[in-house]
Amino acid sequence: MAYLHCHNPNCNWSQDDFWDEKGGEYEGYTPFRSDTVQWLKESLFEDRMYFDRSFFDEMGLDYEEDDEGCYMRGTDFVAFELERKARSIRNIKVRTNEEWKQVRESWVCPECGSDDWDID
Repeated sequence: MAYLHCHNPNCNWSQDDFWDEKGGEYEGYTPFRSDTVQWLKESLFEDRMYFDRSFFDEMGLDYEEDDEGCYMRGTDFVAFELERKARSIRNIKVRTNEEWKQVRESWVCPECGSDDWDID
């Protein structure tokens, strides 16, 4: 996988891994893997999905609580996950490793213009 991010301490820009459904040099990924899509479809019908309170706090999500812990409705969880995926997709500046090979010599951070970046 290839996670591209800025090293400027005053900038927090980063993008998700390069997309590559077939694997490859950086073993890329796609958020539309069949197992992920199936999991989201199944989650739609869950009355309660339990997570640690820290998950809700870190994500700024509302939750309810019962004797078993903190939970949210499946529909709310799926909506949250799809919104997260949409933000990630909008933020991608270089989609694939092939695109990266074409721009890496001249790459600058799209947020701050720094050429101090890294790829993990």
